[in-house]
Amino acid sequence: MGDLRKTWGEYHSDIKLLIANLRGYRPDVIVPVMLGGLVPGAIIAKQLDINDVRPIDIEREGLERRIGYDVQGDIKGKKLLIIEDDLVTGRGPDFVKKQYCERGANVKIAAIYVSPTARQFADFYAEICERFPNYPWKPFNNSDKLRNSKP
Repeated sequence: MGDLRKTWGEYHSDIKLLIANLRGYRPDVIVPVMLGGLVPGAIIAKQLDINDVRPIDIEREGLERRIGYDVQGDIKGKKLLIIEDDLVTGRGPDFVKKQYCERGANVKIAAIYVSPTARQFADFYAEICERFPNYPWKPFNNSDKLRNSKP
């Protein structure tokens, strides 16, 4: 994973395919997951003319997940679309989806690329793949630790 190279144009084409695969689904709120979902989320929001974009951060350590930076404002009754660049396992966005559904939101998950294993968690995606590209908008080796909450 992580050794494929793509151009910005290829990423943009893949994001446009993801948008086409939404098949008319129109969320009220775009929820890009930092850091990977920020660029695709911005492009999707622009293409769908959605101005309500609320980034979040999912922290992880092994199988444990928690929301490090939560969606701001009331989400009850709103349609949220969680955006990621890729889903390797899908555990993080699925964890967030369950949390937000408990708060009264209707939540879907979208990613440009999904692994065969994570496909079950994605409502929308552009491509199923075994290996994921290097993204120009984030470093490949993200930390797998929960942030220390100490100042």
